[in-house]
Amino acid sequence: MQRTKAMINLGWVILIGGFSNTCFGQETTETQKKTPDRFITYGLGSMIVKLNDEHMSDLNYKGGSVHINIGGYKRKKNTLRNFQIGIGIGSISPKDDNRQIEPKGQYYRVDLSYSQQYFIQSILNEQIRWYSGGKVKSHTNIRLNPQLDTGFITFLLANGFFASNTFERDVKMFSRMVIVGWQLDLPLLNHIIRPSFLNVFDYVNPEGNWVKERVDDSRWYAINKYSNITSTIYMLYPLSSSNIIRLSYEWDFYRIKSMLEATSISSTISFSLLFKF
Repeated sequence: MQRTKAMINLGWVILIGGFSNTCFGQETTETQKKTPDRFITYGLGSMIVKLNDEHMSDLNYKGGSVHINIGGYKRKKNTLRNFQIGIGIGSISPKDDNRQIEPKGQYYRVDLSYSQQYFIQSILNEQIRWYSGGKVKSHTNIRLNPQLDTGFITFLLANGFFASNTFERDVKMFSRMVIVGWQLDLPLLNHIIRPSFLNVFDYVNPEGNWVKERVDDSRWYAINKYSNITSTIYMLYPLSSSNIIRLSYEWDFYRIKSMLEATSISSTISFSLLFKF
């Protein structure tokens, strides 16, 4: 808990320091504005998670976590490129259990993604720009619940390919032109690694190899078996320093259909700074 608080405090210090530099940085020239926009991104937010994984138990869990994201972002006239590392650290607990035998568990999440989209056309009377392309994403979430035997450590590792579409519009706000956008990512093919059916490993066997067992038991899933939909609404507010403030809301859903099913819904609100370089 103390480490988590320390990470939160450090995050806010960096964010506030960066915000000061972002707002009061040097004005840019017209020549600079014509060059491709490349940014380093840093953000802090809050995530709410609802989870049901039959590897862990038959209960529905709910919790929250601190969300940190760093990455790179590049805008050209007809291209959007985005690389992000998202980290979530928090806790989950049963939300509909009357047995009171399972205390809070720990929840850890890491998402690595890279997307590249190309301008397709302007739609709705030329007011909205439509970009389309692909996304590669690696998702890992790990849950620790010491009160459970076989469900003490449960996890899901998903690496896959997605179809990605973005719709943007320019809106005037506080005498500045702000970009408002919506990005939708739909799964194509994902490689999934989960615990074994009993979630038990024979530690006594010297020839046992837990990692090899999990990799050998992994599977490729199409959209009909692994549905992972991510919807992101965001606003890019430009500052006089050519840096950008980004406010976003992300809704992420996945469901895996197998002998032991798992469903997760997360909502994340983030405040990010994009530093131009």
